[in-house]
Amino acid sequence: MRKSICQKSSFVKLITENNPYRNLFPFRKNHIYAVCLLLIATHSAALGQNSFLDSLRTKIQIEKNDTEKVRMLVQLGNRIRVTDTVESWKNQKEIMQIAKSTGNEFFLGQSYFLAATLLIDKQPIQSIVNYEKAIKIFSKYPANRRAATSLASAYVNLGLIHYRNTDSESAIYYYLKAEEDYLKNDPYNTDLAILYSNLSIVYGTINKYDEALNYSKKGLDRARKGKDRLNLMNALYAHGGNLVNAKRGDAGLALLDSAKKMALEMNEPNIIYATDFMKAMYFYNTKQFRTAIAYYTSCLEFARKYNSTPDIGNNFLNIAGNEAELKLSRQAAAHLDSSAKYIDYSKPSVTKQMYFENYAEVYKQLGNFTKAFAYKDSVGVIKELMYQADNIKQLEFRQARYKYEKQQSEINQLEDDKEIQLMSIHHKNMLNYFLIASAITLLIISLLTYRNYRQKQKLQQQRIIELEKEKQLEAAEAVVKGEEQERTRLAKDLHDGLGGMLSGIKYSFTTMKGNLVMTPENHQAFERSMDMLDSSIREMRRVAHNMMPEALIRFGLDTALNDFCNDINQSGALKISYQSIGMEGVTIDQTISITLYRIVQELINNTMKHAGATSAIVQITKSNEQLSVTVEDDGKGFDTNILKTNKGIGWINIQNRVEFLKGKLDIRSKAGEGTSVQIELLT
Repeated sequence: MRKSICQKSSFVKLITENNPYRNLFPFRKNHIYAVCLLLIATHSAALGQNSFLDSLRTKIQIEKNDTEKVRMLVQLGNRIRVTDTVESWKNQKEIMQIAKSTGNEFFLGQSYFLAATLLIDKQPIQSIVNYEKAIKIFSKYPANRRAATSLASAYVNLGLIHYRNTDSESAIYYYLKAEEDYLKNDPYNTDLAILYSNLSIVYGTINKYDEALNYSKKGLDRARKGKDRLNLMNALYAHGGNLVNAKRGDAGLALLDSAKKMALEMNEPNIIYATDFMKAMYFYNTKQFRTAIAYYTSCLEFARKYNSTPDIGNNFLNIAGNEAELKLSRQAAAHLDSSAKYIDYSKPSVTKQMYFENYAEVYKQLGNFTKAFAYKDSVGVIKELMYQADNIKQLEFRQARYKYEKQQSEINQLEDDKEIQLMSIHHKNMLNYFLIASAITLLIISLLTYRNYRQKQKLQQQRIIELEKEKQLEAAEAVVKGEEQERTRLAKDLHDGLGGMLSGIKYSFTTMKGNLVMTPENHQAFERSMDMLDSSIREMRRVAHNMMPEALIRFGLDTALNDFCNDINQSGALKISYQSIGMEGVTIDQTISITLYRIVQELINNTMKHAGATSAIVQITKSNEQLSVTVEDDGKGFDTNILKTNKGIGWINIQNRVEFLKGKLDIRSKAGEGTSVQIELLT
C-alpha cells in the first residue's frame, strides 16, 4: 500500500511568516502529516500592533527602574525577534549591560534567554548553550514566579531544538522537565497547552501513538479552558491529526472540522490546508480512494493558489498513489510524471521512496515486471540512504555541540584570566580541534557505513537467536504447566481417591466398634489403630493441600499466600510476617497466581532448610500494571555468585518460572546479612 506524504514547504513557510512563534514540521513515520510545533518565548504570545510597539519603545527610553526596564526590553525583543532582528539584538545587549552594571544575576539570565531565542533558528548549538546558562541562573530563584516560568519555557525550547535535529529522546526529556516545572510552579499557565501538543508530536514521530494521543488530549483540554483561540485551533488540529495517524480517524474528523472552522474565521490558511490534507489521509487509510483523491485535488488547488511548489508535487504524488490503488495505472503514471516537475527526486527522501513504490505498482499493473522490480529494488536503497542520513545528522549535531561548548569554555577561561596573548593560541588550538573533529567525522561516517553493511549480515543470526529463545520459553512454559497439571491431578487423586477410601475405612471401623466385644488389650490396640488412621488422613490432606491449595483456586493468590504463611507460623518452624499492598479486590490470572505461589513456597522451603533463619517477610505489591513479590529472611546469607554454577533443582525451578512469567528476578545476599529475593512482572 502506498503512503500519503507531506513535507515542509514554501507554502508553509509563507503562511507562518506573520507569526514568529509557530513553525510547521512533518511526521516522517507511517502516514505523515504536518503539525504545529511551537516555540515558547517568555512574556510574549504573538505580534502586537505597531502603536503598542512604539509605546513600549517610548516607555523603555524614560524608564528608570532597572527591573521594569529589563522586563520591557525582554518583551519587545521577543515580539520583534522575526520582524527586526537587529533591534532585538540591541535589546539583548542592553539587558546584558544593565546586568553587569547592577550585578543582578537574574537580569543576566534574561539576557541569555533572549539571546538563545534569537539564535534558535540559525545557530541551534549556540542557542542551547545560552538556554543552559539561563537555566543555571533561573534555578537559583525557586521562589520567583517569573524565573520559574522562564525555566519551564527554556526547557520547552530545548525540546524543540533537539526535535528539529532528530533527537526525539532528548526532546521528550526536556518537555517532561518543562511539564514538571509548570505543574510545580504555575499549573494554570496557558503555555502548557503548547507543551502537551509538542509532546504529542514527538511521540507520534516515534510511533508511540498512545502517548501521543494522551498528550494531545491534555493539550486540547488545557486549550479549551483558556482564552487563546490560536492555541485552541492548533490543539484541535493536533489531537484530530493524532487520531487519524493512530488509525482512529472517525473520532478525529469532528476535531479537524472544528479546527478548520476556526481557521476560516481567523484567516489561517495553513490550518485550512492541513485539515483537508488530514481528511484526505483518513479516506486513504479507510480505502475510500476516490474521496481521498477529491480532497488531495482540493489541496492541490490550494497549493497552486499560494504557489507552493513542493506541496503541488506532493499532492500530485498522493493522487497517483490513490489512483494506483484503484488500478487507474495510466492516470497514476501521468500524475507521477507531474509530481517530478515540482519535486527534486535526485536526493533520497520520503517523497522519492513513495514515487518509486507507486511507479513499481503502476508498472506491475501494466505488465512491465522488469521495470516494476527495478523500481521496487530501488526503494530499499533509498530507505538505507535515509537511515544513514539521519544518523549522520544526529552525529553532526552532537559533534557540533561538543565542539562549540569546548570553544566557549576556552574563550570564557581566557576572558577570566584577561590574557589576550592566549587568544592566538586558542585559535590555533581550535583549528587543530576542527581538523581532528573533521577527521573523526569522516572516520565515524566510514564506520557507520561499514556498520550498516555488517548489520545486514547479523540480522539473520539475530533472528535465529530469537527463535531459539522463543523455543526455550515455550519449553519452560510446557514444563511449568505440565508440572502444575500433574500436581493438580495428584492432589485430586489423593483427596478424592485415597482420602475417600481412608475415610470409608474409618467409618467402617467405627461402625464395627459398636458391634464387637473386645478384651481391654484388644480395645487399646483398636484405639491406637484408629489414631494412626486419623493421622494418615490428616497427612494425606496436608500433602494434597500443598500440591494444590484449595484457597488458591477459590480465593486467589493473596489469600493463599496468607494461609501458607499462617500454616508455617503455626508449625513453629519459622516466624513469617505476610504483607499485602494494593491487592484488595484485585484478580490475578490463575496461571500467574499458581506460578508465584510455587516460587514463594520454594523460597520459604529454602529458607527453612538452608538459611538458619528465625524470621522472614513475604510481601506482595500491586501498583498499576506491575506486580512485585519480595521474600526476605534474617538467615546466614550466601555468596550469590554460586548461583551461576549451582545446578540445584530449587533455584533452576525458580528461574524457569520467572522466565515463564517474563518477569525480573533480583537476588541480594551476603554472608551474615540474610537474603532478599524480589520478583517483578507485568500483569
